[in-house]
Amino acid sequence: MLTTRLKFDLLKVGHCQHPECAALRGGSRRAIDFPALVGLIEHPQHGLMLYDTGYSRHFHEATRSFPECLYRMVTPVQLPPEDELLNQLEARRLSPSDIETIFISHFHADHVAGLRDFPKARFIATSAERRLVESKGRIGRLRRAYLRDLLPADMDQRITLAENTPSVRLSQDWQPFSAAHDLLGDVSMLGIDLPGHTASQLGLMFAVEGESAPIFLVGDACWKIEGLNEDRPPSRLAYNLFHDTKSYNDTFAKLRQLHLSAAAPIIIPSHCSTLWKQRGGTRHIHRD
Repeated sequence: MLTTRLKFDLLKVGHCQHPECAALRGGSRRAIDFPALVGLIEHPQHGLMLYDTGYSRHFHEATRSFPECLYRMVTPVQLPPEDELLNQLEARRLSPSDIETIFISHFHADHVAGLRDFPKARFIATSAERRLVESKGRIGRLRRAYLRDLLPADMDQRITLAENTPSVRLSQDWQPFSAAHDLLGDVSMLGIDLPGHTASQLGLMFAVEGESAPIFLVGDACWKIEGLNEDRPPSRLAYNLFHDTKSYNDTFAKLRQLHLSAAAPIIIPSHCSTLWKQRGGTRHIHRD
């Protein structure tokens, strides 16, 4: 069904640490890395694109004052220079102006902290997510991990809402998911709703050169691939952070069913250290 094979590299743009049991029910209390993973994608017609941006220096700037500084205290972020997204792009001889489109899974700070570094990119996100960032007060936004200072001032002039793109029916191979957003209008990048962790998270499905199965970037709908392998969702304590626990459980169950199917795509959660070790470090996208 997907019409075009794309180039894809998985990047790590900073990380934080949490107990393993937060990501995997029944896990240990030892601290494990939660990498902030970013998809760098090259489309033959639509150019260079990102799925999220990970952390950036803007996160530290946005969390200097009270009450936002509480976010940094609860979630200490490590962002060495070699992890910074702009430095990684420069190492590939790419510049911020080369990025045409940024797909936003959701607006939590660890996914959008670098948006302001890409002044020419257009954004694609869900309408429910965009509304939530503006609808809550300062404390309400902080409780849900939203930092409005991370967003560009001209955000609304540059955003395309996923709901305003054509809808397509998915084949039986992708059950239990039945519909998607045709985000670029050519059936090459499909956006799939993954609600629960936030109001309306955007997953991204696309075909990749050299891969027999499509890539499915799922944001925080699952934190570690072991969760899908072993049917171990996050801890019940972590559920206190989610927008809707029932929706999260439904989404997690659907992902697990797809993951175990004969035609399973390659599912990549945005904070999975296991998949980062397996698939990170490639350089399919660069300029000579």
